[in-house]
Amino acid sequence: MKRTVALMMMGLLVGLCFGATPQIANVKAQQRYPWNGKVDVTFQIVGYVPEGRSNFFTLSATDRQTGVIYLANASALSGDTESALGQHHVIWDMSAQGLTFKSSDVVFKVAYTEAPLYCVIDLSAGPRASSYPVTYLYTPPEGGFNTDTYKTTKLALRRIDPGSCTMGAAYSAGECTITLTKAFYCGIFEVTQRQYELVMGTKPSYFNNPSYYMTRPVEQVSYDMIRGAVNGAGWPSSSAVDADSFMGRLRDRTGIGSFDLPTEAQWEYACRAGTTTALNSGKNLSSEDDANMAEVGRYRFNSGAYNNSYDNDGSTDETGTAKVGSYLPNAWGLYDMHGNVYEWCLDWFEFLSGGLAEDPKGPSSGAARVLRGGSWKAGAGDCRSSNRDYSFTPSKEYDFVGFRLFRTLSE
Repeated sequence: MKRTVALMMMGLLVGLCFGATPQIANVKAQQRYPWNGKVDVTFQIVGYVPEGRSNFFTLSATDRQTGVIYLANASALSGDTESALGQHHVIWDMSAQGLTFKSSDVVFKVAYTEAPLYCVIDLSAGPRASSYPVTYLYTPPEGGFNTDTYKTTKLALRRIDPGSCTMGAAYSAGECTITLTKAFYCGIFEVTQRQYELVMGTKPSYFNNPSYYMTRPVEQVSYDMIRGAVNGAGWPSSSAVDADSFMGRLRDRTGIGSFDLPTEAQWEYACRAGTTTALNSGKNLSSEDDANMAEVGRYRFNSGAYNNSYDNDGSTDETGTAKVGSYLPNAWGLYDMHGNVYEWCLDWFEFLSGGLAEDPKGPSSGAARVLRGGSWKAGAGDCRSSNRDYSFTPSKEYDFVGFRLFRTLSE
């Protein structure tokens, strides 16, 4: 059946600096007929293009009814995608992103814009899916993200803009001041058991009771399971992952090759959200059993770990790991960065020796991979923003270690 799509026949003028602005004009979009999932988009770039800036324009389709924005993935674009002045013709293969629309459902736009605030991956098609649609939002959905939908079938990330912070602490394996020059997306929640299951088709976790497992963080997942033991072991010399790993499957099905674990610097910067205190709530700690820690996460003294009163086969979720999002978020809306499960980072562990570092990736080799954030088994001190831990065995599966999804944005 022939389908038509709504077009926005307008340009968008955006100021970049005083007296110098690029202009995107004469935007036209035409679907292929017979419909094969591809749309031809033509437009002009006139005015000023900032030196060294590449691909400063974005191509998107906005759902008329919901306002959801579908941003074109670079892997789905072909044709004249460079940002030079003049006439451009770009082909967007929407079917490659798993996107289909009914008549007049979307409006196409070509614009200069900052990255949308939120990135959402729809995993509902499950482990045999050929693709997972990725959408973008400038504002939270109605009702917010702290719902079961975003803990099971959808995986949401929040954009974190560049900045600096002090990583680590002098009493916690050293410290240094780090600066991140690129924005990145950070998972709002730790990856849950249901989300892992929808990608991998398996349920590896210890806390797997059928009545509550889906919204708890996945654990008993090793670094190798997440990235792969062959290509995935090559960080930082390579960002490649094994095709059959979690990241390999997610990259393939979204068409986005930058999904990964965070660097240790990205993790702490995201956790702190501008704070310099022990906790990202702006509060400090005075003991291992501390009410301030109990506000922000599941840890040794509110999980049953202190007196071994936890299990995985009961009908309660009051012990062991907690349902993600059960405690206070930080200022950027990120949950459970203190406690619940330790989170794998990309880096090899090293003792920090002060100084400055820009976009650090950790040492080129090492004996142990970094873990961050503390867990349901840890005391308050081990759940601090600055606390640094590690595992000598990247293939090891622990019932107190999981992970959070990140994605670095290129310039």
